[in-house]
Amino acid sequence: MLEIIINKSIEIIFGLLLEKFGEWLLNERNLKRLNFLLKKQILSLYLFWVLLKTPRESLPEQPQRHDDIQISG
Repeated sequence: MLEIIINKSIEIIFGLLLEKFGEWLLNERNLKRLNFLLKKQILSLYLFWVLLKTPRESLPEQPQRHDDIQISG
């Protein structure tokens, strides 16, 4: 009997928490933020894809770094 009461109580509490979390997640401010993050991720994936498809010959030359040069002073 006690086990049934505990299980039912946990089920009700979990249901209320899940409902509150759903309301919080779907409020307008969070939806705008999630929409912005999704757009940012899509743009990042697109740029990554473009970089993967770009041949190395078409990329600008990087200047050579001379780490072994020491400045005497």
